[in-house]
Amino acid sequence: MKAKQMDAILKQMYDVSDVRASYKYWFYKLLALTLPAFTYEGLPDSLPAREIELQLQLTNHCVTFMKDGNIYTAETSVFYPDVYYQPTKFTYANPVIGGRTGNLDDPDVCIIWNNCLKDTIGGMDVDSSLLTFIMHYARQLADLSSTINIYTVNSRLTNFPIAKNDSVRASIKKFFDSLALGKREIIADEDIILNSFAVEEAGAKRTPDTLKDFIQCKDNILEQFFRDLGIKFRQNKRAQMTEEEIESDDQVLLISLDDMLEARREGIKKFNDIYGLNVTVDINEKYKRPDTVGSLVNGIKRASSYKEVF
Repeated sequence: MKAKQMDAILKQMYDVSDVRASYKYWFYKLLALTLPAFTYEGLPDSLPAREIELQLQLTNHCVTFMKDGNIYTAETSVFYPDVYYQPTKFTYANPVIGGRTGNLDDPDVCIIWNNCLKDTIGGMDVDSSLLTFIMHYARQLADLSSTINIYTVNSRLTNFPIAKNDSVRASIKKFFDSLALGKREIIADEDIILNSFAVEEAGAKRTPDTLKDFIQCKDNILEQFFRDLGIKFRQNKRAQMTEEEIESDDQVLLISLDDMLEARREGIKKFNDIYGLNVTVDINEKYKRPDTVGSLVNGIKRASSYKEVF
């Protein structure tokens, strides 16, 4: 990489303290962890597994259809409920393959659900996708990332500035912008000398463990994300765990991969019947829970963090 290219990158340095920016970062990172949770075999070239999972995980359903002899999916709206409040019609618009409105029981159409909740419960809309699940954790991680960054930058000073006019404020802001980048800066403003600037002591309540606590909290949120998804993640705080502890972990799972798999297999069975194919779906081997408690204990002894799982 050339020096000019690096300079251009540095000018667009990522602001970790910006919660919106960190939220976007964590949302895509977490989505990248959930997307490969299921693997498919036998899909036609026109229908990648990634597109099926994007629809299922972000919208709660995947509608497939025929177009010019190929099987596709697209972001689809479903509506017009039946007697059990489940949708019977669909519509989509795609700039490349065009748009369409039709019935979900059309001979070339198949709908696959993300889990057993499907689209509604008693006429009430539900989010049976993983969208709000990922958003929930992305926001928590974004808040922690911002807090850690702000705390780290603020630890470089012992006082907070108080400006009494805009001129002083601009000078002080320039100073702290440089401070955030680790640069030295000189303040040259007569107003500061004329008592237009004051400081308030900062950091009196800080303890040496505060930053470590923030980082530990972030790790705990990541751990809970994996656990809620049904993926084993445990920091190796102890060399061994009891069977009771492991079984207790199994009982507090928030998201059931088995339920999601059953919904996919039910949809894929209909998919195969409609298109005359032999597609199969299963949980990714990396995401499967060991069959026995004993093998799980051995796996935990070997794994020290989520980095060894992925």
